[in-house]
Amino acid sequence: MSIFNKKKIKDFFIYGFGQAINILSPLVVLPYLIHKCGIEAVGKVGVGMSVALILNGIIDYGSYINGVKEISINRENPSILETKFNSIYLSKLLLFCLIFVVMSLSILIVPYLYNDKALFFLSLTIVIGQLINPAWFFQGVENFKWISLVNVLSKVIYLVLVFVFITQKEDFILANLFLGIGAIIANSFGLYWLMKHYNFSFKKANLQEALQIIKEEFSFSVSQLFLSLYQFFPIILISYLGGDLMAGQFRVIDQIISIFKTYLNMFFYFVYANICFELDKNFNNGLKVWKQYNGFNFMLLVFIMSGFYYFAPLILSYFKINSDDIPTMTDYFRLALFIPLLVSISLPLRQLMFAFNLNTIYILFTIFSTVLNFIVLIVLTKLSGLKGAFISIIIIELIIITLYAITLMKNKKTAAIKVQ
Repeated sequence: MSIFNKKKIKDFFIYGFGQAINILSPLVVLPYLIHKCGIEAVGKVGVGMSVALILNGIIDYGSYINGVKEISINRENPSILETKFNSIYLSKLLLFCLIFVVMSLSILIVPYLYNDKALFFLSLTIVIGQLINPAWFFQGVENFKWISLVNVLSKVIYLVLVFVFITQKEDFILANLFLGIGAIIANSFGLYWLMKHYNFSFKKANLQEALQIIKEEFSFSVSQLFLSLYQFFPIILISYLGGDLMAGQFRVIDQIISIFKTYLNMFFYFVYANICFELDKNFNNGLKVWKQYNGFNFMLLVFIMSGFYYFAPLILSYFKINSDDIPTMTDYFRLALFIPLLVSISLPLRQLMFAFNLNTIYILFTIFSTVLNFIVLIVLTKLSGLKGAFISIIIIELIIITLYAITLMKNKKTAAIKVQ
């Protein structure tokens, strides 16, 4: 079976259009924020957003992995779909209530958070938007049109609010609020359509089933929390160790390479449901589909990244960075480009870890790599500043790839039986 059929190509472009807005909107907003509020303020906004994204990892609680897989496999069974829909949403609501209480107390008690309490409280609207977000269900049934529609609407609202209301330095605290408002409105619209289309009702939600999800997926979801910490905590550590200026510089470079990381995550979720579906039907054919998807994607990524490497100074100048800082930041940026290149290898391997039901091993790897990343990040950032921070992330990605590859090689035959 080839992945290059009309439906897959059409779905990819529809889904890709919506994700392109996710990629491009920060690239439009970031230079504007630097111009109006300064790079230090951008560092603060980045920290607030990272805290929200880490909390999103708790809210998701496996829905974007196990949830997508269950929806994909049972897509033709309306009764199971409604049960999964209600149980997952109720479990998300319970988790949000816990998060809100804990985070509110933390903001009021922890000095580092209290110093920018308004920013962090407003950033919680991003978490509310993720609570409502029905993208996990749409991915399971491969309804990419609605994923894109919701994404586009969310980011259009965000852009309009930013350019209309952020006009002076003190307004930087509104940036994450506007991102959250856009997500809340757009995701509510998508959720309403989904419930009408499938004739779902929250009245059928069962508390025991929601609690069962929280219980059964606790260990896996802890690993997803650690993964979120691995992805989004560096800027918080850098801000604490090096100050808002270093955090702002990191934010600029990280935002550029996030073009690739966002694309890779988009591609991961675009193909994940189909890979699970194909593996469930035929193991060897599923592996072939996996190789086709990710092999083509890797070659495309290398080609595009080569252009970014060559034009690095020109790209950085777009972000209104001080011209004296561009040569040094160019070196950092070119080093950082190796991160998404490695992610383009580790993410496809992670797909197989999930698809082969190697969740327990994945959990251990994720926790280990996250803890190790914190240690290496602190040491190398203190020794070499921003350069050390990027080197630490590269080292951890190489370790993750090695662990995944060895595990998959050892468990391939057993996984074939389990998948079947």
